[in-house]
Parts: sequence; C-alpha cells; structure tokens
Amino acid sequence: MSFVFELTENRQSITGKEDRYLTVKGYEGLCKSLDIPKSNAGFDNMELPVRVIGNHAFSSRKDLEEVTIPDTIHTVLGFAFHNCGKLKKISLSDSIEEYLDGGTRQCESLTEIEVTLKRGKPFIIRRILEDNDRRLTFRIHLDDGDALMVFPGFNYDFVENTMARTIQFAIEGTGYAYRECVKSDVIGFREYDNLFSKVSADDKGTAEMIAMARLLMPYELSDEARNAYENWLTGHALKSLTKLVKNSNVKAAESEITFEDYFNNAQEHIAFYLDRKLINKEDAGKLAHIAADMGITAIVSMLMDYSGNDMDVKNAGDSSVINSSGKDFLELDF
Repeated sequence: MSFVFELTENRQSITGKEDRYLTVKGYEGLCKSLDIPKSNAGFDNMELPVRVIGNHAFSSRKDLEEVTIPDTIHTVLGFAFHNCGKLKKISLSDSIEEYLDGGTRQCESLTEIEVTLKRGKPFIIRRILEDNDRRLTFRIHLDDGDALMVFPGFNYDFVENTMARTIQFAIEGTGYAYRECVKSDVIGFREYDNLFSKVSADDKGTAEMIAMARLLMPYELSDEARNAYENWLTGHALKSLTKLVKNSNVKAAESEITFEDYFNNAQEHIAFYLDRKLINKEDAGKLAHIAADMGITAIVSMLMDYSGNDMDVKNAGDSSVINSSGKDFLELDF
C-alpha cells in the first residue's frame, strides 16, 4: 500500500549541478483520501522532492474521493486523474506551473477545487476551468482573505445552417462567460458579479449557489453586488426552499467536504436564509407547513422559531405539530 515513484535526473548545462526529483506514477492499494507526499527517501536513501504527477498516474480509480497535492508539485501531466468517478474534491496551490489537458475530465463527482494562492497567480484555476465544461466550485485562499466562487457549466453545440451550407459553432449556458473572468494573473471579481443577471435568467439553481457562495465568503464583494444577491435570494426564497424541502436531505453527508454538500443539506441551507433574514416570516410559516407535511420536525422547529409562531414540535406519540396558544388550536399530522 504505497506510492509508486519514478526518479528523474537532470544535469543543468550551466552549473553542471545534477537536479534529482521524483514523479509520482500511481498508488498501489485502495485509497479514499489521497495525500501526495512532498518528498520520499526511496532512492539511494536520499530524501528527494516530489515535483511531478505523471501521465494517467491515478486515472480510472474507483476509490478516490479527495486528493491533496503539496506545494512541491510544479507539473501535472495529462489525464492524471481522468475518469475518477467518485472524486469530489482536490486541494492544491499555485505552485503548479504546468497543467496538461485531461487532468480531471470525466470525473463526474468532482464539484470543488480548493486553491491556496501563495504567489497570487490564479494560473492553475484558469487551466482547470479551461479543461472542464461542467459546474465547479473554487474555494480560494488569498493573502488577505478567502473567496468561494461557483462557475456554471456550459455546452458546446453545432448548428447546421442549411442556407449557407455550413456548420456553426455555438455555446449554451453562461459557464464560458464566467470562465473568462479568470485570467492567468488576475481574478475579475467585479466582472464575475456583473454576470449574475445572466445566470439568474438562465439557470436559477446555479444562480442560488453563486449568490450563497459569494455571501458566505464575500471577498471583494461590492455593496451593489451584495444587494443584488440578497434581493434575488429573498425574491425566490419560498420557491427555492420549497423545492429543497420536498427533495430534502436533512442528514449531513458522512464526510461533508464540499460547498455542494453544504448546499444540498436542507437544514444547513435553510439556516443560511434564516441567519441572514432572506425570507419573510409569512413565507417561513408557509414553508414550515410544507416541512410538517414531509415530517421534517427539525426544519419545522427552525422555521417556527424564526416566524414567531408559537407552534411547537412534539416528538413523542404521533409526532404532531401543536399550537399551544389555546384558542387557535392547530394540529398538523405528519
């Protein structure tokens, strides 16, 4: 159960000094959470740095769910994690100067990349976005704060123009425009926020994710953009949260490691709205009745406390929700 390395020896032409480093070629055995080491002493009993992830090093693995890449790595070769179906999250830094195509393609469960920008250059964010057309979240650590950014997916489409006898190329979705906000040397946060009106008309589910992410970690978020996100969430709160409750996942995932895990957890999601007062009390009461019909007592209690209604959640017996005010006795059977 160990990593497989390959030794590389380069003799620098000017100094004649020999540069020795390791390329990680794979891992023998099962591994759910992969933490690539910074160095290894397996060659001549010398501690050598690990600098490269090799071609197809971890491709098509069925066990990987999370990967951490150290800041000694400067190169990720082609299809390094290709077709890892359970891979959800990758953590790395801007030490990576070369990232070849296909690194995370067909990783259908991948939703989040955590990046530490020690040098302040988002090259690796740009390259991963260029290499993927599906929705991805980036959790970005900068010297002066943290940002959480959701990038929508998009589709390439080819349309036949019969009159001109040509095939025209088209892009569906706002994901491509969002990707253009990230350059190799700078992230355009204001440009990113200005695209919200487009994504909110195109994909309301992703729009909600974008708004929540930016409000959770409001790095370089202007007051104007903050108001736009909050107003949109408030205007769609009842509809969005009704859909969430009806498809609810109250129990947290065994390993809640990504923003999407948080977003999909109904209790955490609703708490976000309540903490920021993004739903009015009347709508919260309506949502509580929907949650009561679904038998979700924890959410009913949260919403009743928020709305100021004196309905209590009774967990014993028939698990009914009872209004204890006396005159206006109300019982909701789950």
